[in-house]
Amino acid sequence: MTAAVVYQPCSDPVARQNLQNTILNPIFLDEIVHLLDPVLGAILRAENPSGKLYIWGLSPSKTEAAWLRMAPNDVVIFNVKGVVTVASRFTHRTRNRRLALHLWGFKNDSVGTTWENIYFVSDVRHVSIPYSDILLCTESQPRMSFNRFSEADSAAIFDRYERLLDEFADEPISLEEARIEISLQMETDGSATRPTRNEHRFIVKHLFKGLATGTCCICLNEYPRNMLVAAHIKKRASCDRKEKLDIENIAAPMCRMGCDPLFEFGYISVSNGVVVRHPSLEPPAAISSYIDGVLGNCVPAWSQKTKKYFQWHRGTHGFEPAEALEMLET
Repeated sequence: MTAAVVYQPCSDPVARQNLQNTILNPIFLDEIVHLLDPVLGAILRAENPSGKLYIWGLSPSKTEAAWLRMAPNDVVIFNVKGVVTVASRFTHRTRNRRLALHLWGFKNDSVGTTWENIYFVSDVRHVSIPYSDILLCTESQPRMSFNRFSEADSAAIFDRYERLLDEFADEPISLEEARIEISLQMETDGSATRPTRNEHRFIVKHLFKGLATGTCCICLNEYPRNMLVAAHIKKRASCDRKEKLDIENIAAPMCRMGCDPLFEFGYISVSNGVVVRHPSLEPPAAISSYIDGVLGNCVPAWSQKTKKYFQWHRGTHGFEPAEALEMLET
């Protein structure tokens, strides 16, 4: 099942305090295990050997249906005063009034309401995305309370904000399984009016394999995953369907430190497996100095299967006369 985006508002003072207490700061399993179902406690201990847990709760209300629809690997985003400041990954849910009282007390003393519809998350990290910008990606305009976005809207959000998925290791999937899912269960460009890139998440899985770090194929430096992108060698808009589904060859890992934009805008390219600079562009000194540092590097992403995409890149950006391209690559 494709991961969805789950929206968690967190703007009032009590919610912000709860965010500090049980999301930005962990709760230790040993302190609450006596309040948990023994089976859930054992699962949480196996999945969290450090003993640290990140927990949120909802009061039983109109949000319950969305809470029950949450699925493993859904990305939960916390909106604080109009800005999504925290992203996390949903793992488990439980209805537990005693645990809610232990963690947060009563929501309303006079009527005895609590936040007993509890869910656990992992991979908690800081982001900074205006929530209004996220809504620009969506076809529907959901209410401003806890909700789970539709599959189409979630795909559009992930397409625009890939970093929401950057550090989340999804379930492993083979290239053949990915192609079958893309071809049989979804249209490559989605069914919404606004195009989405449903195949891109498989490209990301293939390139980075859920690891916390990776290596840029241009500068050859290792970076945290959130500093790397799955860069299309041939611009996606120019790819036919077969090329879009060429998961293992159409894209390469490039860093946000400089290599990705320099490649995208044609300051550098790859010829016969090594980094080359544009023969006529005259970049500013800072860009020229960066290019000097990567010039001539052997590019591990270059192969007999990817060279046609690098050839397209050089031809499109005017690196070589068109008539010379075939001679150079034969």
